[in-house]
Amino acid sequence: MQQHYEQWVATTAFVSPLYILTIVLGSLGNGMVIYSYATDQTIHRTFHFLITNLAIADLIMCLLFTPILFIYRVYAKAELISYTPVCEISLFLSMVSISMMYFLFPLLAYHRKDAMLRPQQPRLNLAQTRLVVFFFWFLSTFAGGLMILMARREFGSGDPTPKLYRCLLINQSLDRYAKIFLGYSATLYGLSIAVTAVLYLHIFRTLGTNIEGVNGSADERHVTKLCFWVAIVYTAFWTPFLLVQLGGVFGNYTELHFNLHGCSSGIGVIGSAVNPLLYAIMHPYYRAKLRDLFNRLTCRSG
Repeated sequence: MQQHYEQWVATTAFVSPLYILTIVLGSLGNGMVIYSYATDQTIHRTFHFLITNLAIADLIMCLLFTPILFIYRVYAKAELISYTPVCEISLFLSMVSISMMYFLFPLLAYHRKDAMLRPQQPRLNLAQTRLVVFFFWFLSTFAGGLMILMARREFGSGDPTPKLYRCLLINQSLDRYAKIFLGYSATLYGLSIAVTAVLYLHIFRTLGTNIEGVNGSADERHVTKLCFWVAIVYTAFWTPFLLVQLGGVFGNYTELHFNLHGCSSGIGVIGSAVNPLLYAIMHPYYRAKLRDLFNRLTCRSG
């Protein structure tokens, strides 16, 4: 029989600052990336377009989904959310955001393969990239919509799992809903990481040779390393969440799993706030933009 679980004080103390940092830093940083692309015609190129769409997915996670997590984890009566459309909206937003992230990683890696190994004859130009990305947004939205329809069926089928748990991606047993959710998530996660890893491995191996036509410029190498580290950050931050999900549904779900789920979700979402910092550290354009944003904020506060 499924039931509610108590959140430990230590869990609340751990996740609260993570959620706050994600909401504040992630919204400002990713908003800066999106605003830059919208207002600066000089960066309307494939790399910046992909990074901007990744920032949109991150902004959804930081500005729209994380506040719901924060409210639930710090306010015991937040279960009232489950009686409002906010519950289903949170499930939809999280699925769209996470799906889009893992669709974009292989595409970023493929673009870097174009830029580094075949700069004279790239197979993916900006117009083609836009079509692929828009298709990915459609797939992510479609997947989010399907999960809502499935969740609503479970809500009305006498499922004893608290509704809000489902909306916050908490699965306590391997029922049909959990099988499809975890099957989709694990497949997308695994394929995205595998394809991305293979592409970057091929790039770095080829750069170590003397093949004619390879672009080995320091700037392009630096951008490739940035894209590589972005993929590493996402993988490192979201892997604990997936492992807790699998441990909970294939084992005996306990209060420990419930609290580990809270901690792992806090680690996962903050990855969306770390990415703008990576852009600023490793790319001079975004470093200048972040410095400008910081100066504006400090001047206004002063």
